[in-house]
Amino acid sequence: MNDVKKASMILLSIIAMLGLTIILRASMFVIDERELAVILQLGRPVKSIDKPGLYFKTPLIQEVRKFPRTLQLWTSSEDISDLPTVDGKKIEVAAWAIWKIKDPLKFIQALRTVENGQLAVKDRVRAAIRDEITSHNLAEVVRSTDRELTYSFRFELPSSNADNDNSAPAVEAQPTQPGADKEITLGREQILQKIKDSVRKRLEGQEEGEIGRGVTLVDVGISNIGFVPTVREAAFERLKAFMDSIAAGYINVGEQRKQEILNRTAAEVEQILGEGEEESNIIRGNADAEIIEKYAKAITDTGDLYNFLKQLEVYENAMSDQTRLILTTDSELFRLLNSSEAESTQTEPTAP
Repeated sequence: MNDVKKASMILLSIIAMLGLTIILRASMFVIDERELAVILQLGRPVKSIDKPGLYFKTPLIQEVRKFPRTLQLWTSSEDISDLPTVDGKKIEVAAWAIWKIKDPLKFIQALRTVENGQLAVKDRVRAAIRDEITSHNLAEVVRSTDRELTYSFRFELPSSNADNDNSAPAVEAQPTQPGADKEITLGREQILQKIKDSVRKRLEGQEEGEIGRGVTLVDVGISNIGFVPTVREAAFERLKAFMDSIAAGYINVGEQRKQEILNRTAAEVEQILGEGEEESNIIRGNADAEIIEKYAKAITDTGDLYNFLKQLEVYENAMSDQTRLILTTDSELFRLLNSSEAESTQTEPTAP
């Protein structure tokens, strides 16, 4: 009997220890440095915990709901589209926001879950962006100051006037980017600050009609601003037509420069040929004059012999075997023949 009692006592002790362990495990919970917690009693929040450590709750009656203490990032999965600016430009905007849970008790009362918190941030960011952007010109939204704009790509408008052959086409005034002539009063940074202040007031219940949600906005920003597809396509077509006109201007200037170069080259060729022909005539005339001068000098130096040889040549051509001449005694030919005959007689050797 005693053994049965001892066994029963041991069993009851084990059961009690197990039950106590279960109760202790159900009543204890740990909050680390990355978490916040709210104790719910029968579904109603009764206490918030914002420090890490070991805590206790009433089993079966109370439950613990944990939330992240870390920063939460919301990014727009789709752009906020069809936002008309004051100057009539329709744009679409991609935004982001960083937020965190500040008061877990208010958070669970107003939003219950982190997903609902993301939706609350999304709605208020989109509303604030729509309100601010539709109240300003496009230049105010995309620019911070009215400093001189720099270009991601550069092009120059050709002019038909050129200073010299080696110079490129003259450059006319470069076209300005859209909005470059607008005066900036607020600028993108101040508009973003106004959006941030508006979202913070709406989330934290600082605006009339808004309730506190236990969250705070850390930062908000715009990651992309672009035209809506229809406007973007139209702008692309306009830019394409503009670039085509610039290309046509370059082609026209190039053709004009080509013709100018061809005409100038042809004129230079004609000038070179004319100068060469003139120089050739001068050289040829100088050579002819030199020949004539040398010929005349030769005639002058050997005039008697030349005349004599010429006379012989004439007589030789004039007389043949069948020629009969009647000469007078005063004829040059008679004296020549007579003198030739006399000389031949005198030089003829005598017989021994």
